[in-house]
Amino acid sequence: MPPPTEREISPADNAAPAAAIPEFSPVVPIPEPGHDNVALPAPEPAREAEPADVPPEPQGASAPPVAQAPPAAEPSPAAADNAAVASTETAPPEKRARTEPPRATRKGKPVPAAAPRAKEAAPAPDGPPWARKGEELVYRVDFIGITMGYARFRYQGKVSLGGKVAYHLNVRAWTSGVLAYIYPINETIDYYLDAETVAPLRQEFTQREKDKDDVATYDQETGKITYRYRETGEIRKRVETVPSVYDPVSVAYYFRWRDLGGEERPRNVYGGRKLYQISARVLGNERLKTERGELDTIVVQPIIRRDGKEDNKGDLRMWLSNDERRIPVRVYAKFTKIKEWTLVGELMPAREGG
Repeated sequence: MPPPTEREISPADNAAPAAAIPEFSPVVPIPEPGHDNVALPAPEPAREAEPADVPPEPQGASAPPVAQAPPAAEPSPAAADNAAVASTETAPPEKRARTEPPRATRKGKPVPAAAPRAKEAAPAPDGPPWARKGEELVYRVDFIGITMGYARFRYQGKVSLGGKVAYHLNVRAWTSGVLAYIYPINETIDYYLDAETVAPLRQEFTQREKDKDDVATYDQETGKITYRYRETGEIRKRVETVPSVYDPVSVAYYFRWRDLGGEERPRNVYGGRKLYQISARVLGNERLKTERGELDTIVVQPIIRRDGKEDNKGDLRMWLSNDERRIPVRVYAKFTKIKEWTLVGELMPAREGG
């Protein structure tokens, strides 16, 4: 498989004004009445614990408002329901160091399982379970045992984008504590994912430095990705990959919905420099201890390949809720090059009031 290539930009590429660029078509929310919401299974009562508190998100990096289509062309927009739904999210088990690899079972080995109990069925006509109502997931990210920041994933409903139905996902990441002064991160990405494949159609980046804000549009038929500056519409770069290409966030949402355990059906993923093939191997099931009780999870190992050969990046594991929504409750990575370096992402408990 050929590696991704960047094409040189000529003056003719930027001849059209921003207003005439097809990729800058307006995003129109689609009303979705009658949504149902499937919550995580109620945990067993074990002990009372105060939920970890999330530092307030830094100000100044919220995404600018998106242009709306004329009322005559579309029905009146309805705001997506953004209620917090992670009711039994996890936190690190007591008396376990954050840098210690989380165990698959109490005996240290995962319970053998050919497939997760959540069935691999054909796509439901109403879309993936995580898109049936507003969803907000907040993670604390620890690196070598030190909290370095937080990440928030918020599903914001269906939209119409250039005549296609898409899922709108808002992702925000920010550093905290001392690291916020040493290496400040305060960035937002709005994803628009194809409603049929969950592959990205558009990404809108909002960064600390506004002159670096840009919009990436995906031509999924050819695999070409075009990056433009948001303010002017000028092309910053073009990358040629392969058709039906994902990025790390969109492929995670894809596996939450489909092909969990299907190693023979990897997805092509472009991570910014290289092209990978990623699939999800099911290791087994685990009854995961949390601050609010215990939760049944599916233990998954991401399998990364390049040119058909497995690319060992280290010990990578993910714990998904063992229900139809497959919420990631823990992510663990121990890197091959420097074995002491570990990264753990823990889904935080929902705070009272959402």
